[in-house]
This record gives sequence, C-alpha cells and structure tokens, in this order.
Amino acid sequence: MQGIKNKTAQAWAVVMLCWPALLFAQTPVTVEQALINCKKLYPSEFESKKRLACFDSISTPTEFVAETTPTNTVTEGDAPNAIAKTAPPIAIEKPSTLSYLERKWRLTSQGDWSISDFETYKSNYLLVTKTNNTNDTPQSPSYINTEDRHLDDKDLRFQISLKTEMMNNIPIVRELPYVTSSRIWAAYTQQSNWQVFDSAASRPLRENVYEPEIVLSLGIDNEVDGEKKHYIPRMLNVGLVHQSNGRSNPTSRSWNRFYLESGWELSDSLSLMVRPWWRIPESEDDNPDIEKYMGYGDMSIRWEDRKRKNAATLLLRNNLRSDNKGFAQLDLQRQVMNNPYLKLHLMASSGYGASLLDYNHSQTILGVGISLGE
Repeated sequence: MQGIKNKTAQAWAVVMLCWPALLFAQTPVTVEQALINCKKLYPSEFESKKRLACFDSISTPTEFVAETTPTNTVTEGDAPNAIAKTAPPIAIEKPSTLSYLERKWRLTSQGDWSISDFETYKSNYLLVTKTNNTNDTPQSPSYINTEDRHLDDKDLRFQISLKTEMMNNIPIVRELPYVTSSRIWAAYTQQSNWQVFDSAASRPLRENVYEPEIVLSLGIDNEVDGEKKHYIPRMLNVGLVHQSNGRSNPTSRSWNRFYLESGWELSDSLSLMVRPWWRIPESEDDNPDIEKYMGYGDMSIRWEDRKRKNAATLLLRNNLRSDNKGFAQLDLQRQVMNNPYLKLHLMASSGYGASLLDYNHSQTILGVGISLGE
C-alpha cells in the first residue's frame, strides 16, 4: 500500500511539474506569451523556484518553434477597448533530444527539486516467474542449513525502486573540469519473491531483498568542438550500497559495497553502464564467498527506439576467474495502451545470484508481467 501511495504522489508531482508544458502544448503560444503565463501561474516571490522550473518547461521536454503572420495593427479611430490582433502562431513540435542517461540522472539542468519528490530508479515491476532449478536448501560456508523448503518453481516477483535528490550544484565538485552537473541521490530498492501459487504451504514470501543506497552523480561534458564523442563518458557515479535479506541465520545474507559507475552514450539509442565495486570487509560474514559468485562488478547495455515505446536492457556479471561463474539478464519493455509509464515486461535470466539468498545457486528464470516507468 505504501508503494501505491508513493507512486500516486509521484504521478501527481509529475503532473504538477509538467502542467505548464501541457498547457502550452494544447494552445500554441509564442515564447513571450509562455513566459507571461509562467509569471501568472507563480506570481508570489516565494514561488520563484517553481517559476524558474516553469520557464524551463517551455523548451523541455518538448521544444516549440513559433511561426507567425504579420500583425494587423489597430488605428486610433477603432473602439477604445480594441487591442492589436495577431494571427495565431503555428507550433512545430520537435522530439526531445535528451538521452536516457540525461533523463535518468538529470544531467542537463539543476531544476526545482525537493527531497520529498521521488522518481523511479531501477525497474519497478510485477512479474510471474518460473525457474528450472529451485534452491530448496540454501547454503553458506558460515552456517550449515538442513531445512528443505520444498519450493514451488513459480514466484510472483515484484520490485519497488525509487530515488530522491538530496543536494545539487555541490560546492567544490561543481568547479571540477568537465563537470556539467552534480547531485547527491538517496535511493531504495526492494525486490520480493512471493510463492503465491503454493497454496499447500500457505503462500509464503520466499525472500525480500532490501537495498538502500546513496549516490554522488556527476554529469560529464562529452562534447569536443560542439560534437558529442561516444568514447567520452556522459556520466560518472560514486555510490555506497547495502544489500541484505533481513533473515536470521542460517539463511541471513548481506554485504556492503563502494562502486564507481561510468555511463557512455554509444549512439542516440544505445547506452552502456560499467560498474566495478569493492566489498567492505565484515567481522561477522554471512556469505564470505559472495564475490566468488557475484563477481567484482557488472555491466549493462540499454537500447530504446526513437519514440521510447520499446526498450531492451542486458545486464552481465562475471567473477573473472578460471571457474567462470556469471549471470546474464535480458529485460524487454514495450509501451501499452498509449501510456508512456506502463510497459509490458518480459524477463529472462541465467546464472548465479538471481536473488541474494541464491547468490551461490545457478538457475534459469523466465518472467512476464508489467513495469512502470523506465
């Protein structure tokens, strides 16, 4: 229920922020008229930040070019209340030029943002999944587990992932060479696997994985002589992430990591993210061999079409050892019912670490359902 409330609040926040842009899109206006409308919407001096955001919305996410016909002026002999008449402008709509990384991490402007405003982080989805190899007796070198859970091979998997901006335009950082934006984000992701089809076992929640995170995100100038260079990263993130399943021994699993993530725009529709990480040592370790299976980083490649109705993401992990334990996951999304926020979602994964409890268990999983946002 809390997740639904957060999504509802998020949707209202998006509507309120985009309202000026929607208003201008319905009635073609000149730039001057649009500026006047922003001043009317937010006349108070205490609403200056919202007014600036309204000014930004005139050109983003959609850019308009107005073409007008000559003005028909009014002479002194006309009626006293007469005003100059101008033929209505013709609005020519151009698609937004913001890339996926620029949209996802707000790399192009500071904007009007509050810590109470949330947006999607990772995928938010609801999937029915089926595995070829259930992990009935999860093991760890730290504890012996003999309990056989007799799991069903089908789950209802859902994930909620949100982030909010805590600070932007950070002093010192903003003065660094090639840095175009600087933000600190707080994020939270929760993935749950529910044995909803196992009525004989009273439909238990098989596992919840909790993942709070803090990220310093920097926009990087990747242009040389006014032209974008695909070999220069557009984004650089430095993060600290905790991940645990909140269970007691012998099935408790957790770890903490620092990571450095770089993002490249390989083309207008293709993005590459590479994220090496370093595990923070723990005195009491539930899973001391987790790096043997989860590796030392991951890489994801994302493609989207020009209209953003279809997207595909490939996530890869490997331990880079001779025993070669890895993981691959492909997510396909397609917009449905002309709703840009609602997607048909297909998922296929194979390898180790589909969930935290399964970090040292290999399986192949297929899933189908819906997702919200990007």
